[in-house]
Amino acid sequence: MSSHQEQWSRLLAPYRKTRQDKNLAPLDVVRNPFVQDYDRIIFSSSFRRLAKKTQVHPLVRNDHIHNRLTHSLEVSCVGRSLGLQVGQALAEKGDLPEGFTPDHLGQIIQAACLAHDIGNPPFGHAGEEAIRDWFKDTGHTEHYFKELRPAERADFVAFDGNAQGFRVINTLENNKDAGGFRLTFPVLASLVKYPRSAHEALGQSSGKFNFYTAEQAVFTDIFTTLGLMRDDRARRHPLSYLLEAADDICYRIIDMEDARELRIITYQDIKNAMAPLLGDEDMDAGRLNAMDSDRRRSGMLRTRAMSCIIPSVVQTFLDNYEDIMNGTLQGDLLKHAEKNVADFMAAAKEVFNNKIMNNPQKTALEIGTYTLYKRLLDIFIPACFNFSKKNPMSYQETRALTLMGSNAPAEGECLYTAYLRVLDFVSGMTDDYATFISQQFSGTAAQ
Repeated sequence: MSSHQEQWSRLLAPYRKTRQDKNLAPLDVVRNPFVQDYDRIIFSSSFRRLAKKTQVHPLVRNDHIHNRLTHSLEVSCVGRSLGLQVGQALAEKGDLPEGFTPDHLGQIIQAACLAHDIGNPPFGHAGEEAIRDWFKDTGHTEHYFKELRPAERADFVAFDGNAQGFRVINTLENNKDAGGFRLTFPVLASLVKYPRSAHEALGQSSGKFNFYTAEQAVFTDIFTTLGLMRDDRARRHPLSYLLEAADDICYRIIDMEDARELRIITYQDIKNAMAPLLGDEDMDAGRLNAMDSDRRRSGMLRTRAMSCIIPSVVQTFLDNYEDIMNGTLQGDLLKHAEKNVADFMAAAKEVFNNKIMNNPQKTALEIGTYTLYKRLLDIFIPACFNFSKKNPMSYQETRALTLMGSNAPAEGECLYTAYLRVLDFVSGMTDDYATFISQQFSGTAAQ
């Protein structure tokens, strides 16, 4: 067995958490464990609620615009294609362990991609920023968080949908507080783009992280079992690079398509951004001109772009294979992409930053997001604080805990866990429900 084959045999081992510890799920079944993972995710309430969560454009009434659920489905398709093609290349190298096929790699990435946004709060990145800013407020910090350890405080002031997603998957869904979905370890590790805690991420350039202090033990178990811990530091699972690329490819292309649908940009803007990627032959001007709408033309360009980018990203993975396997690759795959792909991503990013992000309606809604989250957290955090400290509680605070339902803190839970329960409840809301509850709290709910 070659060194890489031995490494992959550990990286792909389908361990799954059980009530007591973990076991190795059987691979030689018709519905293998990675397919089971996909099914567990797609039938969950957390995944279903993504249909009412913002991808980029909040509270739009145009049915053609993507939400988090449709985005996740599309990312899973691109991820599957990347996994299959990389898997085929590894099989030809002789690096796939016995019993594994390219299909298995495609299935692992497909399941991981399906769940990659499952922890995102209402109103997407604007919601993340609003939550962080509330917890960074000096008055809140001095009153509510002075008893928390620095690592625990970091989870709130650096709130990130990636870490919340890791918690949803491993703690909240299906087997609540007892393993969550209990997905296979390769799928769980492939989800992790930033293998560090909030406390470790603070002060770093990106500030991104993938797990809370509460899930530290789960994370360590997964990454140790798969051979991804070195000198007490975790390194990324090789397949996580493919998940990240699939996400980046989709949102760069699809965000432009949605913006054109909303008349924020034009079809010509999309065509110009595609120019580094698609030559005249790829553009197929005759067929484009024969189409009856810019929506169809944009869809055709998206298809052509995907067909160029996917094999290019696979080649980039193979070109950087040794660094990926050694855990020494700097940055994501697209940072090392071939020139035509890199130029397209740069052009699409410029359109996004300069035109899409600065759309007045989008900006106004994002500003309103801060007011929405302030109303919610101004009530739920004090309620949980007084409950955990056994302080006298107002009628409003008592009713707030009732509203939280199964997400409310239990008797005896520490303050840190009580605050996590608030994040679980608030970040799990849909855009519409969060808006409704905020309006209720303001006393001006729509009739």
